[in-house]
Amino acid sequence: MVRAARAVRYNGCMRLSRKRFEQLVARGINLIPRRFLEKLENVAVVVEDEPTAEQLRSVGITDPAETLLGLYEGVSQAAGGRYHRDLPDRITVFQKPIEAEARNEDEIAEIVADTVWHEIAHHFGMEEHEVERAEKRRSAVRDETQHGK
Repeated sequence: MVRAARAVRYNGCMRLSRKRFEQLVARGINLIPRRFLEKLENVAVVVEDEPTAEQLRSVGITDPAETLLGLYEGVSQAAGGRYHRDLPDRITVFQKPIEAEARNEDEIAEIVADTVWHEIAHHFGMEEHEVERAEKRRSAVRDETQHGK
């Protein structure tokens, strides 16, 4: 049986089906080291097309040229968020902004994995500057691994 392509270019952007994008999110979650996944509690990871105006405002984005790739909403474990919660924390991965950043599906997969990692780091209590510093270290290790240095 012939199936439609999973990705098409739309306004210059690579577009994946929601199902395929969610598969990439699941793969990104599976790339998180097991020691962290085992401690990941009461967190829903969801995919939305784009951030809402309220979500953008919540992180101080007012420039229409800026957007979010992902967002963690909740009380971090470092702040005691593991206890006394009924509703789960929420990590949202925004499909359209990620697709707009990428040239192909491999780049989408990489951005998704980095976004998932970034938002899970917030769940564990890392502040933005700490996440950025850790991302630089991760990137340097990944570059060394990929280039055999």
